[in-house]
Amino acid sequence: MKLNRKVALSALLVVVAIAYLIISGFSGNTGRQYSVGEIVRQADALEGQPLTTEGKVVAGSIRWDREALELRFTLTDGQERLEVRYPGVPPDNLDYPGVQVIVKGRYDAAGHFLAVDSVQTRCPSKYEALEEQGGDSSGERREEVSFRDAD
Repeated sequence: MKLNRKVALSALLVVVAIAYLIISGFSGNTGRQYSVGEIVRQADALEGQPLTTEGKVVAGSIRWDREALELRFTLTDGQERLEVRYPGVPPDNLDYPGVQVIVKGRYDAAGHFLAVDSVQTRCPSKYEALEEQGGDSSGERREEVSFRDAD
């Protein structure tokens, strides 16, 4: 009887430990998903909270500061616009016209920008296939973007 109790207690302890690791691994990392418009309208309430959003990169808005390793661009949901700042190297395929990206970070209401930890292009394989064809899904050719230095 004591052996069964020890085995049951050990199994329960393992299950609780696994559940704790799963919960702690997800909480606070990605935040709730908001549209660009929701972030703009709820800017003060979302100050400093972890969040995720996605949208299209506004053509001509990409600014890349090689010295500071800072990427800036404007994200839109088709109605509202939001400035994004990312301390890192631009992801592949960011220079395609109308590319959709998913960003994760925190909103800075004082500076009116989204400071992100992660920038990911949506469906990179779609752009890789189009690159071989020399265009994008709308028939446009890929822009020659040299990630100009920020002003």
